[in-house]
Amino acid sequence: MANFPADATYTSGGTTYSMNNKKPDRNFSIDNNFNTALFTSQIGYEKRRQISRRNKRKISLNYTNINGGYKTAIENFFKNRGGDAESFEFNLAYVGLSGTILVRFEGSLQLSETLSSDDPLNSFYNLRFTLQETF
Repeated sequence: MANFPADATYTSGGTTYSMNNKKPDRNFSIDNNFNTALFTSQIGYEKRRQISRRNKRKISLNYTNINGGYKTAIENFFKNRGGDAESFEFNLAYVGLSGTILVRFEGSLQLSETLSSDDPLNSFYNLRFTLQETF
């Protein structure tokens, strides 16, 4: 099973770009959500039932001004997982928490170029993506 950030690497010209060495911005966010079933009658009566006692976390990571090597490492990791098709392990120590969880990508990579260069490895990018916890 793949592991982020350990398996997100890219090598070019003898230089290895590893996401272990590149931390996300401090403004990452974690959303907790509980899975509930909702029943609403025709007269407006509402009843909720909790399906699971475990919450699912959604983690949003932002990277600003990363160079092309780190961008390519994340893009390759995303493509190798088939986008949101395949789950992988996420090391929570990467964002200052403890443990590992099973996650998948939620949506697409949001990529924007901030400084362009003739060599894509010397260009700088802003990158944002969301990870959804799975069981």
